[in-house]
Amino acid sequence: MSSVWPWTIASVVACAYLVWRRLLAYLRYLQQEGYEAWRFLRWTHVRSLADPALWLSIAAAVLFLRAPVSATVTFGLGAVLFGIAQPDPRRTGKIPLRLTWRATRILAVAAILAAASWALLFRAAPPGATLAPLVASSVLFAGLPLVLIAANALLAPYEHRVQHRYEVEAAARLQAVSPLVIGITGSYGKSSTKAMLAHILQFDAPTLAASGSINTLMGVTRHIREELVSGHKFMIVEMGAFRPGSIRRLCQLTPPRAGLITAVGDMHLERFGSLDNIVKAKSELAQATPPGGYLAVNADSPAALRIAQGATHCRVLLYGQTSTEDLVTRIEQLRFSKEGTTFALRTKERVYSCFTPLLGRPIILNLAGAFTMATALDVDPDLAVAAMRTLKPLTNRLEVVEEGGVTWVRDAYNSNQFGFRAALEVAAALPAGRRFIATPGVIELGREQFEVNRTLAREAAAICDRTLVVSDTNKSAFQAGHKDAGRDDQLVPVFNRSAAFRWLRENVKNGDLVILENDLPDLYEESSGVFWKASKRAAAERR
Repeated sequence: MSSVWPWTIASVVACAYLVWRRLLAYLRYLQQEGYEAWRFLRWTHVRSLADPALWLSIAAAVLFLRAPVSATVTFGLGAVLFGIAQPDPRRTGKIPLRLTWRATRILAVAAILAAASWALLFRAAPPGATLAPLVASSVLFAGLPLVLIAANALLAPYEHRVQHRYEVEAAARLQAVSPLVIGITGSYGKSSTKAMLAHILQFDAPTLAASGSINTLMGVTRHIREELVSGHKFMIVEMGAFRPGSIRRLCQLTPPRAGLITAVGDMHLERFGSLDNIVKAKSELAQATPPGGYLAVNADSPAALRIAQGATHCRVLLYGQTSTEDLVTRIEQLRFSKEGTTFALRTKERVYSCFTPLLGRPIILNLAGAFTMATALDVDPDLAVAAMRTLKPLTNRLEVVEEGGVTWVRDAYNSNQFGFRAALEVAAALPAGRRFIATPGVIELGREQFEVNRTLAREAAAICDRTLVVSDTNKSAFQAGHKDAGRDDQLVPVFNRSAAFRWLRENVKNGDLVILENDLPDLYEESSGVFWKASKRAAAERR
């Protein structure tokens, strides 16, 4: 057996390379789950048991009993090939792995734990058991998700200390600059409302608002430390939450002097467990708004209105379109076109005729909220109306683009059922020969997900000539919805986003309109494999 050991050493090196690649792959999904162990475990499930590296180890161990050298060489070469074949998660996928300092620390500790685990398994074997390296490798590949979770848990005390230090620095910077902080929360429309309010306020005074969807404690902390400077009069803070208490912590870091609640609904219902928990979480902004401070609330949202009715300590400003409440700002005369939206805003004082290049009923509701808050903070209403004309659509948020004679309604960012319906409404209002929609439906709705998607499918069938349902996530609900509408032949199931684009390239013609509604994160959709590049089927669909 002495002739086996040189090959064993080489195969161990190859195994270490493949373990490193696998840790990178798993870390990407742990990061997408916000480093939450239970959600990551739910995603991994028995995925590691389907890892070809595991079965390579087992097959090599079986072969080792008859041909030790051949088995060891086969394992080493296979490990290298599997490592090369695996897509680099730092450069692939819809949301690539970002090797932040935290991710790098987790990766380093996980690598040490993996090496230690392999060594312990090897040492546990009886003396002279040359099969031990292969057995240790197979157990390690099966347990790699647990290794990452253990690394994350070991680093938790250190991460808490680092985060606390950063929060102290951010609080000191905020106190020194002392901008007027406006908190924005809601289940939908936080980012777009933040962007619109910042756009209006910047015409009045220097305003700080993070781009994109930075709405977590550490995201806001970093933004303050890196971007807040002397001279900023306003700071707009988007406040997200997956559980009660998250917004309270954000308000402790950035005490709001005014608040805006866009709409409260079933987004992330799966995480919260109930609508009451969502209302409780979003109410934390209202509770943190100081006595006499302004709280602008979308009265068209029943759950948001519940929060407003309980906020008796501050000055509540209601806005909306259909609400029967006494509104400070009411939307009227709403009309969509390819150029944008014309509408009127009725206030207590007068009616303002408005135009914006933006589209969609929820977007205009958010714009009414931004107008309400800006004017409450003494921005000239005419200036706010003028600023609306220079707004630009955020990428993939009901963005209408003409390409090659085809109208694309791009609404692929983080959709919900109200945004889905808004996209359908806009598409119905625009001229088109035929209308298509490509969508995976909406997610994270818990037990309500099937029925919500079934209803959306039925509504899509009434407006669109074809519905492409992407991935299997909500396929059965869309099949049921199209059956309800008597349009079974209208539904086209596709494997993933690439397959949808391939179908559209082959079928869409000049004068048609295509809605791209929602785009599942890597956690939900099979695109490139976790362990290997896209299958031949998927690769063909991409071409």
